[in-house]
Amino acid sequence: MSLSQTNQKANTRTEQQTQTKEKERHQHLTKPSDTRECPNCHAKIGKTSEFCPQCGHKLVGYCTFCGAPMGRNETECEECGMPAAGVACPKCGTLNVRSFCRHCNEPLTKLAVKAIEKAKQDPKVQKAAALMDKAAELEQKMERLRSGKPLKKTVPDEPVITEADKLVMAMLGTKVEEKAAPKTETVENTESLEQLEAEYQSVVNDINSTLASMVPPNGSTPQEQFGFYSAQKVAIEATRKVISLTTQRVRSGWVCNFCSCWHNKPSECAEPWHGGTWQYEDITVKTLVDETYTTYKYE
Repeated sequence: MSLSQTNQKANTRTEQQTQTKEKERHQHLTKPSDTRECPNCHAKIGKTSEFCPQCGHKLVGYCTFCGAPMGRNETECEECGMPAAGVACPKCGTLNVRSFCRHCNEPLTKLAVKAIEKAKQDPKVQKAAALMDKAAELEQKMERLRSGKPLKKTVPDEPVITEADKLVMAMLGTKVEEKAAPKTETVENTESLEQLEAEYQSVVNDINSTLASMVPPNGSTPQEQFGFYSAQKVAIEATRKVISLTTQRVRSGWVCNFCSCWHNKPSECAEPWHGGTWQYEDITVKTLVDETYTTYKYE
């Protein structure tokens, strides 16, 4: 099972939990007792529908964003300020009547953003995020082994030397070398594919178990349940440490020819005119998850 499939399965699980009650209320719509007539367009609709699927007329006396009491003819909720007709997600354009976008899960209200920040403090969310990072690492290792290729670490080009650096180095007699092509180093793998697969499956089981243990408080309204699961899902992605790892070579110091001492820069040497050599080291660079939300803006 690939990581993408694992994440997809995890997302599907939370969505299914969110929609369970909705499905239960609509699963017997073929029965006459479970249908009614829209007062606006007179179409046959589900007895528990919040909006008419034909004309979009609101059929409930509460805000679909926060659950506060709201008249059917009111255009804006006095509690949360959201419009009864719904809002278009500023990220993907999908029309929504909930606090999170039903297509991309973007938070659409201030309460939704607060729910995410609260969820990020949940130990279960933090555990799920760490497990997903671990699964990603294991999947990368397994893919390399299955391909029959050795594990390799690629070192990108050396950092760009500015014109000012070149001038100082020329004055000090330090040789300015041209940028070398990226280097690739082979890393010995000490784990077998069977070991990695077993560990990966164990991590996947832990992920599913952790996600299944995340449930909203007893007595939560459908709106609160939807917001809970959506906030947990967004918080997990936001809590994950990285989405990619790369190795880069960075300048770490300067060794002078005068006394072969290590300096942070040439000017620290007593006689820098003898020249010297810049030293470099490899570091792992983490690309973090983007937490920039395009929350719906109140008019």
